[in-house]
Amino acid sequence: MEDDDTAKRVDAASEVLDKIIRETVEGIFLEEAATEVLNEASAANEREAVESAVDKRAVLRAVVRSHFEELDGSFLAALGAYVRASEASGDLQLVSLLNAIKEETLATVTDSLTDEMQVVQLVARLKSNEERFEVIRVAHAGGGRALGDVDVPGVSVEKIERAAAQLIDELELQEQIPNWDLLYQVIVVRETARQLSKAADASGVYSDVVVSGSFAPSELPKAESALIKELVVVNTVAQRRALLAQMFDETRDKLDQDFDRSSGKVKLKKTTRGFQPRIERAAATAAGLDSRDLRPGRFIDSVINLRVSLLREGEESTPVVTRLGEIYYEMCDVVMENANVG
Repeated sequence: MEDDDTAKRVDAASEVLDKIIRETVEGIFLEEAATEVLNEASAANEREAVESAVDKRAVLRAVVRSHFEELDGSFLAALGAYVRASEASGDLQLVSLLNAIKEETLATVTDSLTDEMQVVQLVARLKSNEERFEVIRVAHAGGGRALGDVDVPGVSVEKIERAAAQLIDELELQEQIPNWDLLYQVIVVRETARQLSKAADASGVYSDVVVSGSFAPSELPKAESALIKELVVVNTVAQRRALLAQMFDETRDKLDQDFDRSSGKVKLKKTTRGFQPRIERAAATAAGLDSRDLRPGRFIDSVINLRVSLLREGEESTPVVTRLGEIYYEMCDVVMENANVG
C-alpha cells in the first residue's frame, strides 16, 4: 500500500512539472506572437527584438504560482531528478528552464512562509558565523535591520530551531534526499540557533534532549549509534574528522547511485529510520553500519541526546561527555563544508 501511495505522489509531482514546463513554453510563445503582431506596425529599424520584449520570468512566475497548492516535497524531488537527467543528456536549454522553475518555486513558497521559516531561509544563505549570529540575535530581540539593510522578522531562537529541525526531518525522512545542499544549509541554521539557545552549556553544545521526528528521545537510531561507537574510541581529531567526512560522503554517493540504478525514478518511500536494516542491503558491515541509513541531521541529534543522558550519570561519564562534545563540533565542521558556507 505504501509503495502504491509513493508511486501516486511521484506520478502526480511529475505531471505537475510537465504542466509547468508546457504552460511556460506555451505562455512565452503566445507573448512572443502577440508582441510580433504589435511590432509589425513599426518600421523595421525601430523594432526591438521579440526576445527582449517578452518577460519570460514573469510568464514563468505566473505559471508556478498557479500551481502553488501542488508544490510539495515530491515536486521538488521530481524537479531535482529532471535536472540531473537533463544535465546527463546535455540538454542545457532544458536545464536552464528547470533551474528557473526551481528558483521561482522557492521564491513562491517563501512568500507564504511563516516568520520563523523566513529567518531559516535567510540564515541558510549566509556565509559566515558572524552574519548568522547577527541575524538570529536580531530576530530573537524582536526583529529589525541586520547586516546593514536586511529586514528580519521577530522570532525567538527556540522557534527558529524548531522550524529548522522540522524541515530537516522532512528532508531526511525521504529515501531520496531532494536537495543535499539545502539539507546541510538548514542543519547549519539549526545548530547555530541551538548554540545561541539558553539550553547550550558552557562549551556551547546544546544540552537538552532534542525531539526528532526520526526517533524517540529514549533510543538511538541503529546506524548513528554504530558510527558514534566507532568515533568515541578514536583519539585524534584528524582521524575522527576524516571518518565523519568519509561516511557522509558515502551516504550521499550511495543514495545517488541507488537513484541512478532505479533508472531515474524518484523514490519517496518512508525510510526505516535506521532501526531495522533492509534485507537487500548486503553491503552492511559486521557492526551493522550501512552508510545509506545515516542522515547528518539525525546523527547530530543522536550525539546530543546521548551526551545529555551521560551528563545525568555524573562525573564517571565525563570523558565520554567531553569526547561527544568534540564529535559534535567536528560534525558541524563537516556539515558546513558540505553546505558550502563559511
